[in-house]
Amino acid sequence: VEIPAESLRHVIELGLAFLVFAAGIDLSPNRVKGRKRAIFHVGFWQFFILGWIGIGVALALGYPLIPALYLGCALSASSTLVVVRQLQQRQCRFEPFGRLVVGVLLLQDVLIVFFLVVLARAAEGWLATLIDIGYLLLLVIAAAILHFRVVPWVVRQLHLDDEERLLFALTMLFLFILMAMQTGLPYIVGGFLAGFALSAFPMNGLIRGMVDSLNSFFVALFFIGIGFLCTFPPVIYFAHAAIFVVVLIVVTIVLVTFVAERMGFSTKASIESGVLLSQTSEFSLMVMLSGVVIGQISQEVFSMFALITVSTMALTPYLARDGFVWYLMRLHPKARRRGHKLSELEQHAIIVGYGQTGAKSLKVFQDAGIAVIVVDDDPAIINALMQEGVACIEGDGSRSSVLSDANVEKARFILLTLRGRSNIGSLLQKLDQYSAAVLVRTFDPETKSMAESHNAIVVDANLAGTEALEGWFALNCEPKLSRPSENP
Repeated sequence: VEIPAESLRHVIELGLAFLVFAAGIDLSPNRVKGRKRAIFHVGFWQFFILGWIGIGVALALGYPLIPALYLGCALSASSTLVVVRQLQQRQCRFEPFGRLVVGVLLLQDVLIVFFLVVLARAAEGWLATLIDIGYLLLLVIAAAILHFRVVPWVVRQLHLDDEERLLFALTMLFLFILMAMQTGLPYIVGGFLAGFALSAFPMNGLIRGMVDSLNSFFVALFFIGIGFLCTFPPVIYFAHAAIFVVVLIVVTIVLVTFVAERMGFSTKASIESGVLLSQTSEFSLMVMLSGVVIGQISQEVFSMFALITVSTMALTPYLARDGFVWYLMRLHPKARRRGHKLSELEQHAIIVGYGQTGAKSLKVFQDAGIAVIVVDDDPAIINALMQEGVACIEGDGSRSSVLSDANVEKARFILLTLRGRSNIGSLLQKLDQYSAAVLVRTFDPETKSMAESHNAIVVDANLAGTEALEGWFALNCEPKLSRPSENP
């Protein structure tokens, strides 16, 4: 079946408009408060340095200047759809690095929308480009007014039911798409700004689940349209795609890790951010498609870039696994085994995994007069703690050799603040043979049940958090090694 290219383009734009609308609902600016400086630095340097490197690689591979500019711009943006879904699955959206990644996505999307508008009108001269930028600014202002004023008022005053909220959300989507069409802007601009307008809390949470089924339909529609538009490129383009994929992943991980660490993030959080951002975006495909429409890049180059996008999107869930992140941490220049067997300590506490809970818990133990050993695999955290005089061991706390170095046989308390149910489960099995009281920070009922099955003490972060831990120590901090039977 032969489908007109113009019809395919409209199908792709409409599908993509809904995709970025659904993803934009999760990009609330409220989530990036207090991290604007880090977000600006990470997002800015990743976008522009990766873009210039992409242009350089394209020129080195023999591409003309204009296609190289398109490739560099398209390589710079990360996929909001993929990254937000990964954060949701890993339950990391509200952790510091999760908020950093969401903020970087928001900044990148704004930049790519701007460049998309510029590229779309570049062939018609600067006057047409400036007019479109003016229209874009008007739509941005309208979206900001709706986000900060109108949408919160609707939630507070109108008390819409589920069907009315869904209709309200779709009305906003089609209204912004209509405004984009009337001003000559791409559909995708309207979809993104509609999602941004609805990302205000609590409207974003109320409608997020409602658009999931529609989102699945439009994901299929979008990629089917891309598939129809693609051709089988010459074999050399497959080699070029592999080169671009390697450059994109390596540069993104190294660059984001370098900048995020200097903005105060831990090594692990920085690496996780880099891994999550190491793919191209739905916006990137739209940039390349606009180049095809106005004749500045060939359909073969577009097909090659579609292969890059699909490949990097498919690789992200595998690269984002804890095993790969830990492997990268071992390659980190600061990574070296530090600490030593602290055999002189007895009746001490071991904190395995040091985050916000670990920092507060360290003070609780110290105030109770209990010596503490912190076990963590993050070089930046270990550096900071050792400078404060805290006994530390750098390594994977689930390994028997690391636990032995921490003198686990004579420990009084062991606090687990790890992420990942499988990591906690394997560690609890190893700790069953020891007499220390084991405390586990939990976020979900499954982890809580697993901890209780091993007679561990549950510190429910959702309900009590550090206050529960402090209260438990106030009642149970007697000099004994047996496991207490009461939960905090």
